[in-house]
Parts: sequence; C-alpha cells; structure tokens
Amino acid sequence: MKSAEWGALLYLKASDFKYPEKLDASIVRALDRFIGIIGARPQILSDVRPGDSGQHGKGRAIDTAWPGLDGQTINAKAIASRLFSGIGVYVNEAGAVSHHFDTRTDRTFTNPATWGGIITHPYDESTNEHVRRTEYVGMSIVLDIIKKKGLPLIIALILSGLILWRLSEKT
Repeated sequence: MKSAEWGALLYLKASDFKYPEKLDASIVRALDRFIGIIGARPQILSDVRPGDSGQHGKGRAIDTAWPGLDGQTINAKAIASRLFSGIGVYVNEAGAVSHHFDTRTDRTFTNPATWGGIITHPYDESTNEHVRRTEYVGMSIVLDIIKKKGLPLIIALILSGLILWRLSEKT
C-alpha cells in the first residue's frame, strides 16, 4: 500500500503490519472499515507471507485475533459486512480463535469463500514456513470424517485417539 493511502484510514496504520508496503490497499481498507463495525481493534497475527502463492503472498490477506470478543459474532459480522471475499475462522490447540480475511478476486463480496476448523498447518512467522504437526493432521482427518458422516461425539473422540496413536507410532 502506498504511503499516502495510510492517512485516509481511521483505525489502522502502517506500523500495525510486518510488510505494510507489500499489502494490497483493498484488504487494508476493508479491515479498517470492519474495525469501525466491530468497535474494537484486532491483534494482527499475519499479513504478507513472502513465498506464499496464496492470498497472503499476494498481499490480499490478513490474519487477526479479537481478544475478548466472541468468534462467532466476528465471523457473522464479517460475512454480513460484505467487505471481504474470503473469510476463515480457525481454532488452535489451546482453543484460541483467529480470523483470516482476504479480498481475493475470484469470489464476490456478496458470496465470499468461507471456511473454518482447527489449524492444520499453522504458519510460523519466524521461519516463514507452515508447521506440520502430527496432532494437527490427525485432528484434521477426524474433523473431515465428522463433517462427512455426522458421527456422535464419543465415536469422534475414539477415532481421534486412534488416529493420533497411529500417527505417533510412525514418527
């Protein structure tokens, strides 16, 4: 985003981001307007990811956390706002909720791409790489099975344990 454009924003500034000069103005303006809707500033977890071929690599995505606010409310308001064309909600192993927002060009703002689930491959800012952990892969598999089959919780828990045990045997 160009230096002159930062002055037009109400809530965000270049120093909020790791790579402000590489961000696309569309995502920054959208997040700035969304902050006005929510009435609170998020914690910026990630913006541009050098080498990433996705929306983060194009400077059109930002990952956020909204401490003290309900994740479902943030998600619903993001969809209703029509400011983003990609909206993802993630929960990490500690139960912390984070939100991905992007302004991809292959979707409309009235019909955004949406997704959610546990973080299967969290991004490590210090190494600029995705972290692949057995626990994340195992839980991702279980969540996919639960979604497709509609399994009761006890069966899902048993499957989780078995998958994690099996995966840990291979490492």
